[in-house]
Amino acid sequence: VTRFKVAGAENVVWVWSPHVAYEYYPYYPGDEYVDWVATQVLNYGTVAPWSRWWSVGEIFGNHYAYLAALNKPIMVAEFSSLAVGGDRSAWFRDALHDFPARFPAVKALLFFHHANDATITYQQLDWSFARDSTISKVVAETISGWKSIKN
Repeated sequence: VTRFKVAGAENVVWVWSPHVAYEYYPYYPGDEYVDWVATQVLNYGTVAPWSRWWSVGEIFGNHYAYLAALNKPIMVAEFSSLAVGGDRSAWFRDALHDFPARFPAVKALLFFHHANDATITYQQLDWSFARDSTISKVVAETISGWKSIKN
């Protein structure tokens, strides 16, 4: 960040993106180095021994207050659920229902849509949902209701 500032670069946005599953609080670099904070909300379901069917509240809700207190816009940089261990359509519906009202500091939500992710479990995980008409419909219907929510 310092090198970019010294070089006069003003068209750069700095994002600090800790993984909420780890002890990240001591590593916040400071307001002068961060424009946005980001994290992921990924429900791994029961695909691994260390995981279970997690709600958005369990994945993100416990960390939201800390991240919001940093007074930076928040980005959910990866948002999705696997289908292993629960009802994926219900997860998306519950997760997205009133999301802006529950988490008003979140200003960006990016869906994680990857069919062959092997980064965590070393097995091919399918996070994609665009070809799943039920989930696509649930996502479209749920987020269409966000228009009436005032921030």
